[in-house]
Amino acid sequence: MSSKNSRAYVLAVIQPGKEREFANEVVSRGWILDSKVEKMDFVHGSFDFIIILTGSTHDIDCRILELRQLPYVRRTETLIPFEMLNWDDISAAVK
Repeated sequence: MSSKNSRAYVLAVIQPGKEREFANEVVSRGWILDSKVEKMDFVHGSFDFIIILTGSTHDIDCRILELRQLPYVRRTETLIPFEMLNWDDISAAVK
């Protein structure tokens, strides 16, 4: 696994009516303060939360497993972006 900083998006479906409890659980574990969770948004749609994780691939994998074990989590989907293009090279070529 890479030690380079990576990013992952975890889309979570929470037990209905337990969204606040789920958010409180993440906060009480200190994951946002110690940067295990970069950002967490409550959203309307097919999923209840979008959680952005950053760090090494190994750390992200561990955090995803921890998130899936939290109370009230019914289902998750994980999106892991990959770099197809080097945006710095593209910006330099345009100038």
